[in-house]
Amino acid sequence: MSKVRVVQGDITEQQVDAIVNAANQAMRGGGGVDGAIHRAGGPAVLQDCIARFPQGLPTGDAGWTTAGRLPARWVIHTVGPNHSAGQTDRSLLESCYRRSLAVADGIGARSIAFPLISAGVYGWPKNDAIDAALTTVWSTDSTVESVRFVAFDGDTCDRLRAAQGRDTPRRILEGVAALHARGFEQIRVLTGMAPSGMHWRASITDGETGDDDGSEDDGVLRYTTGAGPDFADAVVDRSTTAAEVADLILAALPRAREPRPDTVYAVWFARLMRLVAEHDRLPVAYSDSYVQEPGWEIGWGTGIRIDEPPPRPLAP
Repeated sequence: MSKVRVVQGDITEQQVDAIVNAANQAMRGGGGVDGAIHRAGGPAVLQDCIARFPQGLPTGDAGWTTAGRLPARWVIHTVGPNHSAGQTDRSLLESCYRRSLAVADGIGARSIAFPLISAGVYGWPKNDAIDAALTTVWSTDSTVESVRFVAFDGDTCDRLRAAQGRDTPRRILEGVAALHARGFEQIRVLTGMAPSGMHWRASITDGETGDDDGSEDDGVLRYTTGAGPDFADAVVDRSTTAAEVADLILAALPRAREPRPDTVYAVWFARLMRLVAEHDRLPVAYSDSYVQEPGWEIGWGTGIRIDEPPPRPLAP
């Protein structure tokens, strides 16, 4: 569903068409990721760098070489900006990802693995480096089918996954709205906050389950923001369409095979989604952490409320 994946591991071991090296301008090897790739790839990588880039590469540009002994077919070298040395123009960092994807298109690579460029010894603030990486990949037209971000440590991996999952809750709600547009108006959502206030939760029911609280597992699809972008055995992020999410929901709810009308609920849900869009907040129906008031709240603690959803229609 999404071409972006986040994994923790060693970029030199990735089974992809091309891995990206965070190189320096000289293109002759170095420390960190650069040194690891040259060591794992062997002398053929350096020899190709010398032959292809006798003058090195400017910051923000990219080019490819053989991968030598690496499992990948190519290494795409890109020169990230050195934030610690005063190169703080974010467009240079974004250019590294765009140029790497353009090079991948040129050589026919369909899968590519990136490190988090400039976030190591070059000192780019990590959260901004993550935002630049994901935003640029999502917004760049490319024939690459699979993009993998490889984090060496757990903290970076967790931050990448959290950033990738930032739009997942909205996409899930939009997927339900898309199902209503297809006639599956019986599909309902119950949303809430974890007692800690750390995670938003959603239970999507198939219209057959009697309780929206998820008492029957085969009729309920659950999500928590603690799962990041993972939803219904897929990855849902900014690049995933509402129609794709709708398909995931139908596949995960085996009893929701036929469209059934519940126009009153669909109209209520459309009102809810307008408030969500207007205030850029997620709806909260329940939480163990504050006194319950009538209706649902748009955003936790905002006081912006909508009436309770209408009851399910009686079975014929």
